[in-house]
This record gives sequence, structure tokens and C-alpha cells, in this order.
Amino acid sequence: MRYQPAIMPAAARSLVADIGATNARFALADLDTLDLLEIRQFLCSEHDTLAGAARVYLDGVAEQPRQGAIAVAGPVIGDAVSLTNSAWSFTIDELRHAIGLDDILLLNDFQALALSLPHLTRDELHQIGGSEPERHATRVVLGPGTGFGVAGLVWSGREWIAVPGEGGHISLAARTPREFELIETLRGSGEHLSAERVLSGPGLANLYRAVAKSRGKRAAPLPPNDVLTLGLAGSDPVAEEALAMFVTWLAGFAGDVALLFGARGGVYLGGGIAPKIRKALSGGAFRRAFEEKGRMRSFLAPIPVYVILAEFATLRGAAACLRERRLDL
Repeated sequence: MRYQPAIMPAAARSLVADIGATNARFALADLDTLDLLEIRQFLCSEHDTLAGAARVYLDGVAEQPRQGAIAVAGPVIGDAVSLTNSAWSFTIDELRHAIGLDDILLLNDFQALALSLPHLTRDELHQIGGSEPERHATRVVLGPGTGFGVAGLVWSGREWIAVPGEGGHISLAARTPREFELIETLRGSGEHLSAERVLSGPGLANLYRAVAKSRGKRAAPLPPNDVLTLGLAGSDPVAEEALAMFVTWLAGFAGDVALLFGARGGVYLGGGIAPKIRKALSGGAFRRAFEEKGRMRSFLAPIPVYVILAEFATLRGAAACLRERRLDL
């Protein structure tokens, strides 16, 4: 995909945004080509509201779009929207007026990421096992970032339809005594340990502390990126085990989601963490844990798993959603 086309007529430009708990990404999109222009990223912590961040972006572009699609890390139900892992909340109508758009479409961030899948090239994907995906078969996208997202993509016979959900809040399951031990430590006094509380950036830091505690060690309060760095380098045994457990749990969860959706079209790993740990994911442990589902192993074995390498795939999916909406009018 060409992220910086030389000329894009102003009339063809629409605002697209990918709003997570940590970063807010904005761009102008050509709905005919799905090319992105003037991509910019802000830390959410630098702005009090989504409208404030959007206005800073729009004040920095020469041509003002009249419509937009904004993907947010949280459920989109009705007019009022609250991000799951952020203090930002708003109503769709208030946001539209605040940033000066005639029309605005709100969707879940992994719903938008799912809609990008048909537009990703082979160069933007790293395959981990399996064979070729079945054409028009259901696909799933999931992955860890600040939170954990899950969505499906199904073929209607005419177009791809994204199925958003809140799968990151499914209870995390243990398969081995070691996993059960760590889950008990991670759960603490709570009754529910969601996948997101382990399979995310903050979750990896939690897992590092749980592994250290189980070994009778006092863990330093390492940020997630440091745990990743140490685990990948193999220079800290606690970080190494935490990362290995993270990979195994991610694989098991991905296999569960593949079974749930019957995802013969492939499983796609998005979010900010998967590309960083591509080497660890490419090892045999991930694929074994993905396929270890008893008598359903033969069902999962041919399903390919891909790491999404495209940095702005969610923005592209938001643009694709806006284009389909325009075509349906």
C-alpha cells in the first residue's frame, strides 16, 4: 500500500483514526484506493479528550475532510462510547460537532483491523505454520497491545462483514500445573482472570512479577518493553519464562478462537506486541500450543497463523468500512 501518494484530490479525502489506550493515530484516506496521507500519531496522555486530539490533527492539515471513520479500543454500542482502558468517553454526536464533520462512523478497533485483512499483501504478513487459507472462509484477528482485541471476518456472498466482540475479557484457561499455579498468583483475590490481564503489555509485566514470585524472588517493576527485551535476549531467566508463557497462552487462546469461529481462512495476530516478538512466535512452541486441542488437532493443523506487519492496518480497515458504507448508500 502506498502511504504517501503525491496527489490526492481534496474531495476524496476522509478522516480515519485508530484510538487505543496509549496512542491515537490519524490520517486522511482516499476511499477509492485506500491510500493514507498525513499519518500522525499522538500519545493519548497528552490530550484530555479524543476531540481535542482530533482537532490538533485537523488543524495541522491543509484540507478539511467532511466525513470520517474512527476506530476505538472499546465496545461501540449506541451513541455513548467509553474506551475500555482509557478515561476518554464521548457521544458520537458531540464528537462530530466538536471536530467539524458532517458525518462520522464509529467502530471497534479490531472490527476495523478485521476489515483490513482482504487488503493486506503477502509482504505485510508473516506466516507461522499451516497451509494456504481457504478462499472466502471465516477469518479471525486477535492480539495484544495495551489491551487485547478479538474480531471475526465472514463472507456474506457479496462482501466481507466484520464481527466485533470483547473476547479479550474471556477467562484465561490453564492447561498444565505450572499454568494453574501462575493463574492463581495472577488472580490474587479476584474471581475472574481475563485473557487481557495477561495477554497484553500490562499483562506481560504482571506475568513477569508472578513468575518471579513463584520462584521466591522479588521482581523489579519492569515496564512491558523491558520484559520483552530481556526475554528475547535470554538474559533474565524470569523474563525468559514470562515471555515463553505469554507465547504459549497466546497460542492456546488463538486456537480456541479459531475453533469458535471455524476460522479456515486464517488467524491473524494484530496489536502492537506481536510484530515485536515475531521470532518467539515463529518457534515450534507457539504452533504446538495452537494445535493442541485433542481430537480437533487435525482441524487446526492446516489453518495458517499470520503476524500482521502493516503498521497502519487499522486505519486502512476504517477507510474500507467507510468506503463500503458509501457504496451501500
